[in-house]
Amino acid sequence: MARILLHTLGSAGDFNPFVALGLELQRRGHSVRFAVSPANAQRIIDLGMDAVAIGPDLDPDSALMRKLLAPEVIGPIDTLFRNVLIPAIEPATDAIAPLCKDADLFVSHIVQLAAPVIAHRTGIRWISATPTTNCYPSHSGDAPGIAWRNPPVMVNRLAWAAVRGVLWQLDTLLCEQYLKLGTPPRGDSAILGTYSELMTIGLWSPAFFPRPDDWPEWFQVGGYARWDAQAAVSAPRAGIPQGPGPLIVFTLGSSVVNDPRGYYEMAMEAIRPTNWRAVLLGAPDGFPIPAELAGRVVASRYAQYAELFPAASAIVHQGGVGTTQAACYYGVPSIVVPRGFDQFENAAHIQRHRLGLRIMPSALSPRLLRIRLERLLTSGKITKNVTSLAERMQDEPGVSRSADLVELALDPSYSGVPSQQRSLFAPMLAPA
Repeated sequence: MARILLHTLGSAGDFNPFVALGLELQRRGHSVRFAVSPANAQRIIDLGMDAVAIGPDLDPDSALMRKLLAPEVIGPIDTLFRNVLIPAIEPATDAIAPLCKDADLFVSHIVQLAAPVIAHRTGIRWISATPTTNCYPSHSGDAPGIAWRNPPVMVNRLAWAAVRGVLWQLDTLLCEQYLKLGTPPRGDSAILGTYSELMTIGLWSPAFFPRPDDWPEWFQVGGYARWDAQAAVSAPRAGIPQGPGPLIVFTLGSSVVNDPRGYYEMAMEAIRPTNWRAVLLGAPDGFPIPAELAGRVVASRYAQYAELFPAASAIVHQGGVGTTQAACYYGVPSIVVPRGFDQFENAAHIQRHRLGLRIMPSALSPRLLRIRLERLLTSGKITKNVTSLAERMQDEPGVSRSADLVELALDPSYSGVPSQQRSLFAPMLAPA
């Protein structure tokens, strides 16, 4: 069987789908190795797969992490590229290129910017993958960040032009780095340059986000690559408070939880006048619960979504791709309060398809959160939509379909698609 090298990055929404894919490929008999951060390397080893530690772990208490978690659209993206992703290209290339000698296929996350350099330098067969949904320009798909179903083509053009405007300076820096390392850069490298045109796989549910019909043929949607990390042995099991009221889960995923900014306190204030129960998922150990809420509010540092979400009537979260799809998979309506990156698009997706509601971070208050939760809990339309979506997601082959695509890419006779199909989006990204 084949030797497959996977390269992804840190947050659970990006890391866990690659774990699910790796486990499925290993189950099929392939030899799987990961190139990931030191903390994640140990997690891979604990799961019985091989891993090589690449680069440092980000300090969750650092000033850099606070900048990355600022509730803004543009600032964290700029910080991520300038301070994390672009500086990592050369050392990641030096560390991973030798590993390619023992691999038949290299599978990289689309934001691992060293991948084109590694593929160019080593000649390894390379494909890319991503759990991020609305990540490639389309005339027919949803406009990124806009909660509007079936928008006119001009709205899509303007939305993608705005994305390009945000990234054009970063694109210049990225191209300079590629040229320095002897790799010909592609146009709009910061948007499209790290997609393999042999194959790119969307690691999400096609029921959740159908593949736009004008995407290039080399970009295929596999399936929801679902994997829940086990809690540490020493961690207490998450309790679910008892009582007659609906259960609300408040969570911030795996990254934003490092900078909650009063989120859990606001959650308690929102439910205080009600009979609702709540789990504050991700709250730090010893988080204080007021005496009057102690019977119906529980704080838990960690719990598997599979353990907690099916019992919930609503989930309030930051809009990470992992949390957003998990809520839909278990048929639970969401309120999304995005903080950065693709979370703004995920929040728009939930609202535009009536799977929940969104609150922009600048508007968040206990009163507004309570009002939106009241609306969510009484909306038969939203409940019907998310229940229907859950049934379709659970009926899909999931990660198995993504593994099928990886095995297709391993076939020496597979060579992607004709080059003329790759020019589809040149007009999309042309200056207005």
